[in-house]
Amino acid sequence: MPTQHDYETARALALDALSKLDVERCCANAGLSLESALPGTKRVPIPYLGSTYTLTVQDERIFFDDASGPPAIPDQVLLLHYLITARGAPVVDEWITFREVPSGPFYYAAFAKRAIVPLVKCFGENPSLLEEVAQVIGHVSPSFGEKALKVLALPCVPVVLSLWSGDEDFLPEANLYFDQSIVSYLPTEDIAYLAGAVAYKVIGIARQLSHNSYSP
Repeated sequence: MPTQHDYETARALALDALSKLDVERCCANAGLSLESALPGTKRVPIPYLGSTYTLTVQDERIFFDDASGPPAIPDQVLLLHYLITARGAPVVDEWITFREVPSGPFYYAAFAKRAIVPLVKCFGENPSLLEEVAQVIGHVSPSFGEKALKVLALPCVPVVLSLWSGDEDFLPEANLYFDQSIVSYLPTEDIAYLAGAVAYKVIGIARQLSHNSYSP
């Protein structure tokens, strides 16, 4: 597992890489807008899992604006890599599993631990709970699994979480599907991280809904 130092190093490297690119073009490729603010300052609002974070480009500096509540450092790395990697490929509504992304089988154990296992634990006995989550984030998708939830994690990165409740012969199962264009927006390690971030976001919403339903 990466350490805090690893993530800080990755963030520094990503900021350096982005500073050498045409940030406006990066934004266009990522479905984002570079907005003018004060003289010499531009901002990039980045919608991410139901929140919007602001990346500020100020002369030679690039940083997440503390005033907007910066994302955690691992999420900063993900968002920076999204900007750096985005190629503007169209989202084609053709779906692949994590095993089908480059080097996906190599990272699959980490992917399953971050995303699949927690989803099964939370929803395996009650996939219909995804319908309640869909009232907060995403929408129910009829195309996958017994129940499926489609979430727009980033402007050009939809993710589908699918659940099967199982029966006396089969254990509950879960899987995540990505538009095949995702390889034009994120490296494989970031796809694995994003899968976990989406899963835990959805699980957190489900737990909050369950807590609220039992509150007096």
